Amino acid sequence: MPKVPDPLPDTAPSPSEAPGGGGQATIRLLFLTALLDVVADIGPRIDPVLREHGFSRSQLDRPYERVPLHRYVALIEHVATRFQRPYLGLEMGSSFGLADLGPFHGLLQASGNLRAALDALVLFQSRMQNRTLFESMIGVDTTSYCYRIEEPRIWPRGQDAEFAISGYTTLIRQLTKAKWAPVEVHFEHSITDREKQLVQFFRAPVIGNQVANALVIRNEDLDNPFVGAISATNAKLRDTLEKHLLDLMGPESVRDEGIVARTRDIIARRLGRTHVDFTSVAAEHDLSERSLRRRLNEEGTSFRLLLQEARQARAQIMLEATDLPLAVAAEQLGYSDTATFSRAFKEWTGVSPGRFSKTPSQD
Repeated sequence: MPKVPDPLPDTAPSPSEAPGGGGQATIRLLFLTALLDVVADIGPRIDPVLREHGFSRSQLDRPYERVPLHRYVALIEHVATRFQRPYLGLEMGSSFGLADLGPFHGLLQASGNLRAALDALVLFQSRMQNRTLFESMIGVDTTSYCYRIEEPRIWPRGQDAEFAISGYTTLIRQLTKAKWAPVEVHFEHSITDREKQLVQFFRAPVIGNQVANALVIRNEDLDNPFVGAISATNAKLRDTLEKHLLDLMGPESVRDEGIVARTRDIIARRLGRTHVDFTSVAAEHDLSERSLRRRLNEEGTSFRLLLQEARQARAQIMLEATDLPLAVAAEQLGYSDTATFSRAFKEWTGVSPGRFSKTPSQD
């Protein structure tokens, strides 16, 4: 069996204890409905599984309540395995549409074009599901919308990733045209033996073992006005809906943490996606390099140690849970070549990456 990280402690505060979501990764109960809708055929047999992960059907009356993200992700994985639904996330995403978003439905339709609609989802990401990356990377011809849970110990999470990316695709098809297809689809998990089914749904090339889950979309698709859009009317309606939804969802989830935790977050967000260097991290803190170095030193650590810690944690996740080639792992972790990565990994663990990935789990 592949090794997986130690489970997160189940110490979720109630919404009254942590109105902003606190430091723990959380998700709104709205998305539990997406699961129960597609497994309605299972009936009451799913209830013991819900209870095992701390959920119940009665919670569906509170769609905006926050619950621990790790419990939700583990629930989807468990249901997929227990009831032999290997494409459960894809099932959820293909049936999760505009109507399931409640008042967000109107906001997306009033956005005028696809780019504005997806940017609205980016705006609300931390209010719907915190400790999760969802952002756009604009290129000359295409834009990539990337999704990745930033807590590495929440793994496996392939069903959640496939739900998110297929869900975005379903929303786009409802906003534009039913046969819409992205340029390319990326998943951070392995898609070995899954590619045919995924390609059939997305109607585009699908690549696994990437640094983040992503939809690569043509810029012309993003910027074409929705059919029947009236710019002035929609702009006013969009602004009004956005204001009311921000009030409804409450304040953005903010983590009350010190300099070390914030630096870890910045490194984790950048690792594998862009160059991680001390200068850019200090700039994101809005601090001088000297000030950041001094404050980290006061906390008994350094940027170098925190970067090494992040690389080590990410490397072990990659090698434990995927069949990612070492060259790709090295690139995603910011190493110049496989040999440099292998030497660093052996210093951390005492074994080479190849030997580590072949070591059976002790569980």
